[in-house]
Amino acid sequence: MRFDAERVKQFYSRQNEWAGVYDGDVAEAHRRNAAIVHRMSGGRVGRLLELGAGGGQNGAAVADLGFSVVAVDLTPSVARNAEKLAAQPRGGRLRVIVGDFFEVEFPDPFDVVCYWDGFGIGRDVDQRRLLERIAGWLRPTGFALIEVYSPQYWARAAGRQAGFGGAVRRYGFDVENCRMLDRWWPVGHEAQAVIQSLRCYSPDDFRRLVKGTGLAVESMEPRGAVDFDRNQFVEQVPLERAMQYLAKVIPAQ
Repeated sequence: MRFDAERVKQFYSRQNEWAGVYDGDVAEAHRRNAAIVHRMSGGRVGRLLELGAGGGQNGAAVADLGFSVVAVDLTPSVARNAEKLAAQPRGGRLRVIVGDFFEVEFPDPFDVVCYWDGFGIGRDVDQRRLLERIAGWLRPTGFALIEVYSPQYWARAAGRQAGFGGAVRRYGFDVENCRMLDRWWPVGHEAQAVIQSLRCYSPDDFRRLVKGTGLAVESMEPRGAVDFDRNQFVEQVPLERAMQYLAKVIPAQ
């Protein structure tokens, strides 16, 4: 499925309209993500670019640690929350750009690029094009953190359903194309459903995807998993059981 900006905007705007998933203040989960950035930066602060920034909570949490953050999101109704957070006093700077990260340009390089929870929209060629752009945005000493969806987990999660505020969410999995399907609709109105499709990559597949883009994989960390039987999130799981893993990529030598 090719990258379609209008379709992506429709999905995320409806998701937020029905369930408010991108609204609100910084939570503990966002602070944990910011702590990962701080740890992997060796305690140094610098310039950070966040792609698919959503409501801006991760970017705000990183800015609170003293980073200068540029947060990019495609969907205006979702980015409004990020703009509210950017207007609040922070330890560093948070700047919000509403736009397409395949089209935006930046005059200065970044120390860190982050893409939390969203990599995989579009085709493999779209992911490679984005990785090439990331390589061009990074300083030679910089790195990127990319959350990648794991196919083993999402194949097992297919058919699971849960309520979120005024919406219902059901997972599916496209085995032939190795894609997680995320279907949302307002309670009682399934005919209005919108679907997001994210390409999943095994660690080996992701390494192959990155090869030749100007980047190289340095490390991978599991990001936990939902135990559907117990209805709880398990933070510490092996890489092969994780719903996502965090890939650290650096400029290729």
